[in-house]
Amino acid sequence: MVALTTEIRESLAGTRTLFLATSSQNRVPNVVPIGAFKLLDDETLLVSDQYFHKTLQNLKENPVVALSWWGEKGGYQIKGPVTLHTNDEIFVQDVRWMKEVRPHLTPKSAVVMKIAEAYHVKPGADAGKKIL
Repeated sequence: MVALTTEIRESLAGTRTLFLATSSQNRVPNVVPIGAFKLLDDETLLVSDQYFHKTLQNLKENPVVALSWWGEKGGYQIKGPVTLHTNDEIFVQDVRWMKEVRPHLTPKSAVVMKIAEAYHVKPGADAGKKIL
């Protein structure tokens, strides 16, 4: 796994919405906006699942995702494997976090992504260039 750069972490911290891309085992893509996310450390991102249907099925069938966003300093994409947590300490921490920041939401699962790659998505010479 890779550790995110300071620039990517700052961009992520200033972003309200990420776009999570998944794919079924039959290679049918799905993309959803995500608002409940946070870095657990420089290599790990938590996504809190309140509403996933197709996304959850895809994660069970094919546990690799891409996340993309556009921030003030440009855009980024990160990719990596995920694990689902529904009845362990990570899930309990997710529920506690949601009660603090968005008490009207009730998590169904916690999705933990290990960041394996990062890319630029901003226009220009670096568009699509692998960063990490």
